[in-house]
Amino acid sequence: MSSNQVLPPPAYAMDVIANAGSEGILIAAHRGAWLIEPENSVPALEACVEMGVAVMEIDVQLTADRQLIVNHDATIDRMSNGTGLVADHTLAQLKSFRLYERDGAPCDIWKRRLLTDIQFATLAEIFEAARGKILINLEIKSGEKFGFVETFAAARQLALDMNIEQHVLWKIPAATRTYELDLLPGFRGDVSAERSASTIVDGIDTTGLSSLAPIVWQSQRGFEAQIGDFANHTNTPVFEVVAQDRDYWPLDANGKLAGADDHCYMGIAVLPRWCAGLSDEIALRDPDAAWGKLADMGCRIIMTDRPEQMVKYLKKRGKLAMPA
Repeated sequence: MSSNQVLPPPAYAMDVIANAGSEGILIAAHRGAWLIEPENSVPALEACVEMGVAVMEIDVQLTADRQLIVNHDATIDRMSNGTGLVADHTLAQLKSFRLYERDGAPCDIWKRRLLTDIQFATLAEIFEAARGKILINLEIKSGEKFGFVETFAAARQLALDMNIEQHVLWKIPAATRTYELDLLPGFRGDVSAERSASTIVDGIDTTGLSSLAPIVWQSQRGFEAQIGDFANHTNTPVFEVVAQDRDYWPLDANGKLAGADDHCYMGIAVLPRWCAGLSDEIALRDPDAAWGKLADMGCRIIMTDRPEQMVKYLKKRGKLAMPA
């Protein structure tokens, strides 16, 4: 049950997002601190807060009875002792299952998956745990049964009802790539150079939301053109920048990504194809060559699967944004 207590999001995190002159870098933990606790869980969020991570990326989708549950896959097989689609289970059914540890993979020592006593989290539970402590980077998952528009609308209404919408960086899918399912009625993305990157933002109700985080995806439409598509939007302070090829990103003479002085960019170090090779995999051997490069390019937020190591790295560089 939500307290609906109004607490502002962490001031230090909002300051970094709002101010290009900020010296600090914010860490976004992909699905939370999943090497410590099950991914997308409340304990994974609590572990993020404890280690000084400012943002937790999570995935949300609708259950059969239209409740918002936090899980990445369309099915529950990988992360729990249940089977089948999220959309085919009620919330009560999902709450009867338990999560496997970490990302559901077998334990390195025992060579089998280890079951915890932790349940799937509802979005309301994640929101309540985040209140006043951490920002949520929210990814909407949709499928054949429940589409993006319906799921986004449900999440938006819940956030407004709980007075926690300011704690959320609302991830908006890239309009300039293609998808298997409709994002908007009759629209599955468009990679042509003429497609405005703001198409999806313009097609959904974002009333009351001030922190949208559109994805700027490498496509035939140039990076600066995509950023420019949001020139008349006052609720897009953060852009998730995704590219497979480094030359898609225009850099100035100082190696800064175009627009970095005007916008807060989030680099996605999770997979090489999302960060032009500047990934966690490289960073674990040479953090300066990956995480450091993204920071030097002007990314004020960096998403990672290795928040523990990034905390140590940014502290060593004196770059970790932390509460005063």
